[in-house]
Order: sequence, then structure tokens, then C-alpha cells
Amino acid sequence: MKIGNIELDGAVVLAPMAGITDPPFRRIVLTFGISCLWTEMISCNAVVHARKILATMDTREHTVPVIFQIIGKDPEIMAECAMIVQDHGAAAVDINMGCPARQVIGSGGGVALMRNLELAGRIIGSVRKAITIPLTVKMRTGWDEKSVNAPELALIAEHEGADAIVLHARSRCAGHCGPVSLDLLKLVKSTVSIPVIGNGGVIAVEDALNMVMETGCDGIMIGKGALGRPWFPRKILETLFGWVVTSYQSNRSLGVVVSRHFEDELRWCGVRPGLHRMRKHLGWYSKGIDGAAEFRSRVFTEENPEMVLAFIDNFFGKVMIP
Repeated sequence: MKIGNIELDGAVVLAPMAGITDPPFRRIVLTFGISCLWTEMISCNAVVHARKILATMDTREHTVPVIFQIIGKDPEIMAECAMIVQDHGAAAVDINMGCPARQVIGSGGGVALMRNLELAGRIIGSVRKAITIPLTVKMRTGWDEKSVNAPELALIAEHEGADAIVLHARSRCAGHCGPVSLDLLKLVKSTVSIPVIGNGGVIAVEDALNMVMETGCDGIMIGKGALGRPWFPRKILETLFGWVVTSYQSNRSLGVVVSRHFEDELRWCGVRPGLHRMRKHLGWYSKGIDGAAEFRSRVFTEENPEMVLAFIDNFFGKVMIP
């Protein structure tokens, strides 16, 4: 798949997830294989007004393109932020028009922009004029089931110069649960001539296959399906694009992977913040393993990183990656 002038190896990408897709998690996914990465959403106000270079913008050891997702509602501020992240190494800029979080839509950003397509178009146009790298727009099917307007917004995005569309095929009111609308994804794909990446509900390889076959979408974005399973995008790449399993993936202890992720988290943001940020990942990694409840009760209250590493080695050491 090609996004503007970016040629991807395959078309399976990692979704932007606030508080989750930080550099350590992106790096652990990279060890297995992915076509492209998205950062967590970046507040344009924080970057422009406070002149902050956010920690999630760290792209060291990222060997595939990294798309920086920005969020806001002011066309001029978002254009300025886009220029800053372009200078900071973004391979492309993605505009968030799909986040359903209350604090985001309460400030007029995210999926709230789907209720004001005139403003949404001005934002896309302003960002497009401000940067020379590719531009993508991530959206939902609409605000709710009575106001499904993703095809209209997709056309506006294409007209304003976007190079690709990412569609989470649920409405704002559906959140992250329930069935996705493959019919809407198919309609958006047939409405525009730029690539369309499907997102939502892909937690098994069969879900990805079905999404591509039913809609003709150009790529798959993986979010929750990769939580506790950083190898999952690779499984889809093997099936859809013929990637070959490398020796690195064979006979691999989950304990080695979790320990590496944990140690990287500590290096990246410090011991105490790293311990706390990693707890949710340990919950996801341990899901479905015998003794997981006891492991979580011990590790979630432990403040000594050496003890946490010992718990990780003891619990995950003999578990093999599927």
C-alpha cells in the first residue's frame, strides 16, 4: 500500500491508542513486524501554545514509517502543529476526527468534527497547505446511527488533499464495542480514489480477511487486537501479504518479550512512571494464562522493578508465543 509517497511493506498498521502506543510498545510490536506505526494522539494546543515536544514523538529505533496523529479544532493551530511534527520527523500527519472520548469531544475535537463538516474541511485544507509530507484523516462512520456521514467527510478529505482515509467502522455512540459496519467501510472505499484503511473489531486473523474481502479496503489498522499480543499484526501480514515467519519468532518465550517491553518502559519514562504504565500491559499479556489473577494481584502492587522482573520471569518464562 502507498500513502502519498510512502511505500509500505504490506498494509497492516498499528492504531493510535492514548496511553498505550508509546515508543516502548511501538518498538515491541516492531520486533515482530508491522507495516506502519501511529503515535498516540498529540494535542495541538500543547505543542503550539506550550511548545512541548511530547514524549510520544520519540521515534528512535523505529524502522518503519511513523505517522504522527494530531488533535484539535482550530485550523491555524493544527496547521502550525503539523509543521512542528513534520520538522520533528513525522513520516506523515494524521488528523484525528474519530476519538469519542468525552473530554476530547467536549473541547470540539475528535469525532465532534464530524458534526461540522465545513470546519473539518477547513482543518484538512489548512494542514495540507502547511506540510509537504503525506496527510491522512481518521474518522468514524458518524456521530450516531442517525447521522452517518463518513462518505461525505471522506470526499471532503480527498478534495482537500488527504492521501488516505482511516475509517473506524463504528459510530461515536458505539464506542469500541459491538459489530463494525463493513457496508459503510465498503461505501467509503467506493466513494474515494485514495487508499482506505479499515479499523475496528479486528481481533482475529479471520476478522482481517473478512474485512478486506467484504469491503475491498486497502489496509487494516489494529488496535485492541494487539494488546498483550504484539505479534498479532505479524500474523495478519503472514496471511494477507505472505510474510515469512523468521527464526526470531519461532520458539520464543513470552517472558523474554514482556521483560524487554518492561525494561524499555522503565528506560523511556523512568522507574515509577514506567512501573505504573506497564501494569495495564501486564494485565493484557497475562490474560487467559493459568494463575493470571494471582500474578496480577502481586505485580500490580509491587514497586520494586527487580521484583517485577522476577515475577515476569517466573510467570511468563515457560509460556511460548503462539
